[in-house]
Amino acid sequence: MVAAIVAGCGVPTPAAPTAKDVLAKPQQSDLKDAHFTVTGKITDNGTTVELVGDGALAYKPKLAGRFKFTTNVGGQAVTIQEISVDGTNYGLTPASPKWVATQSTSGIDPSAFAGASEQKYIGEENLPQGKAWHATAKDKDGNTFDAYVREKDGYPIKYVETQTGGQNITLTFDKYNTGETITAPPADQTQQG
Repeated sequence: MVAAIVAGCGVPTPAAPTAKDVLAKPQQSDLKDAHFTVTGKITDNGTTVELVGDGALAYKPKLAGRFKFTTNVGGQAVTIQEISVDGTNYGLTPASPKWVATQSTSGIDPSAFAGASEQKYIGEENLPQGKAWHATAKDKDGNTFDAYVREKDGYPIKYVETQTGGQNITLTFDKYNTGETITAPPADQTQQG
């Protein structure tokens, strides 16, 4: 009713953003880095495991990301880490004493959240961290995700990726612009994958 009255008076009502606009907001904002917690379930070789951990994304001066999570495999706590810098993903697992470096066009960095296809604007959501735009898309690997971006500053609030088989990983952002720097592991601690 109010919108009809406002529109009738010649005052323009703001148009809903496109999914592409929403997904680009974090990289267009003044955001330098963002810390997040990770929760979810993944399936590896037919076994579904729960994971918990944290990570960070660097937006400026260049895109980079890192995460570390712990899960239980056969009653044993296992820690897995990944760093993505300059088109190289570095993974560290209990199976290798060194970081394994692989070239990749997809990794854990802010560009992964721009969405490669099937972008759709869902609407506005009121979350504890503030009013947010909600958009969905598929990433370069074909996984569907939901992204929640805070309206007041364009910062990411939450990212939920649904993988084949219905498992999901949730990133909940909790700190911004803390001075996080993400660098590749030292060369003597890496091996090519």
